[in-house]
Amino acid sequence: MAAVIAFEDVSVAYGGRDGLRDVTLEVAAGELCVLVGPSGAGKSTLLRLVNRLVAPSAGVVRVRGEDIARNDPIRLRRSIGYAIQSVGLFPHRTVGENIATVPRLLGWPEPRIAARIPELLALLRLDADLAARYPHTLSGGQAQRVGLARALAADPDLLLMDEPFGAADPILRRALRAELRRIHAVTGKTILLVTHDAEEALELATRVVVLRDGRVLAAGAPLELIRAADPFVRDLLGGDAPALRRLGLVTVAAAMAATAAPAGAPVIAPGASLSDALSLMLETRAEVLAVGEDGRTLGSLGLPGLLRAVPMPAPA
Repeated sequence: MAAVIAFEDVSVAYGGRDGLRDVTLEVAAGELCVLVGPSGAGKSTLLRLVNRLVAPSAGVVRVRGEDIARNDPIRLRRSIGYAIQSVGLFPHRTVGENIATVPRLLGWPEPRIAARIPELLALLRLDADLAARYPHTLSGGQAQRVGLARALAADPDLLLMDEPFGAADPILRRALRAELRRIHAVTGKTILLVTHDAEEALELATRVVVLRDGRVLAAGAPLELIRAADPFVRDLLGGDAPALRRLGLVTVAAAMAATAAPAGAPVIAPGASLSDALSLMLETRAEVLAVGEDGRTLGSLGLPGLLRAVPMPAPA
């Protein structure tokens, strides 16, 4: 696939200190690329290069094949969705007016904007009557979703997300991650996301990029990087329980059998992870789960099938 974002030998210096050093990286169309690493690794700096909130000291940043240094920064930013940790909704504007911000700046006709607001509220699974409310009346989860709706409002092909769920509690974070995975699957947009949470990176990404001290240490599919040769990458992503991390990267659909489960077996969705399946087995003491969705039974998942589906590293 063609690169929507390309960093070519990019460096960024802050007061004599390197924020990024000689980064060469591409993000292909349709990828959900997650930048992960410790604090100070250069993750947010790399992301902010894309919409020219940061300027490179050396190298070239290309968006959709064009050197962005030659483009109008305002027009560039209006063509890219941007979601941040603090959400940043305008408190004096209603939810609908917040969502309409970029389309209005782009000169969309009012009927088109009026149609876009309920469309996005539905996509984010928010009630249509929220459009008339103000941000201070929203729950944290609702505000996060409205922030994402605003970032998607002008239907950009590219979305930047800088620690978008960092302020959410663990339960809300899981729900928002699931929502982002669903939206990515539905829209096929290219997403570049920053997180310091290795579990979040593995759960969301089609490709993970690990940074440390301003350099890219590794880039690849989540399962590949859990088995990476670099000890820092392996420890960061695999943690203390790499086998359990692998369970979280394989879906029930990939491991289920076409056979029926016993009557009364607990039901799990095909899009759930094998980690979710194992947790449900432990909670219910069931050795076989029914796989189903929308009232339909699709198959079953037993413990042997779960174990066979988890790729393990080759012996050293």
